[in-house]
Amino acid sequence: MYYDRLTRFFHLFIAFGITAQMFMTLVMVHPKPGREANVFFEIHEVLGVALLGVLVAHWLWSMVRQGAAPLGHLFPWFSGKRLGTLKADVVNHVKHLTTLTLPESNSPSPLAGAIQGLGLLAATLLGTTGVVILVYAEPGQRMVGWLHDVKEVHEAIGPVMWTYLGVHVGAGILHQIVGQESVSSMFTFWKKPQPH
Repeated sequence: MYYDRLTRFFHLFIAFGITAQMFMTLVMVHPKPGREANVFFEIHEVLGVALLGVLVAHWLWSMVRQGAAPLGHLFPWFSGKRLGTLKADVVNHVKHLTTLTLPESNSPSPLAGAIQGLGLLAATLLGTTGVVILVYAEPGQRMVGWLHDVKEVHEAIGPVMWTYLGVHVGAGILHQIVGQESVSSMFTFWKKPQPH
C-alpha cells in the first residue's frame, strides 16, 4: 500500500515515540507525597508533550491529504458502506487464517485501517490525558476529583497500547515475511514508493 512521504515520517516519529514512552513506564518513578520523580518520569513528560504535538500534526495531515488511505479508512464506524467493507475484510482474513495464509491485496485493508485508527485514538488519548496531568497536577501531591479520573483513564489505556503495539508490529512483520513488504514500504523515505 502507498503512503505519502509525510505520513511515513509521522509514522516513524509516532512509532519511536510511543515505543519509547511505553518502555519508559517500566523504569520511571512517579512522584508521590514524600517521593521524588526520577529522570525517566521527567523524560516521559517532555517526550509526551512532543509526541502529542506530532499526533495532532498527523491528525491534521490525515484530514487534508490525498491518496489511498483517507481518514474514513481509519474510522469506518460511521458509514454503512465502510462497515460492510470491514465485515467482508474480516471474513476474508478469517478464511485465510484457516489455511494459514494472508490475503493478497494492493488496496488498503479495511481491517488494518480500523485497527490503526483505534491505535491512533488510544495514542492521542494517552497523550492528551498525560498533558492534562502535567499541566494541572501539583508535583508530589495526590490527584483528587476530576484530575484523579483523568489519571485513571491515562493508566487504563497503557495496557491497551501495549496490546496494540504487539498486534501492529507482529502483523507488520508477518506481512513482511510473506513478501507483502508492508514494513519496508512504510520505512522507505528517500525513494518514493509507487502507488498501486
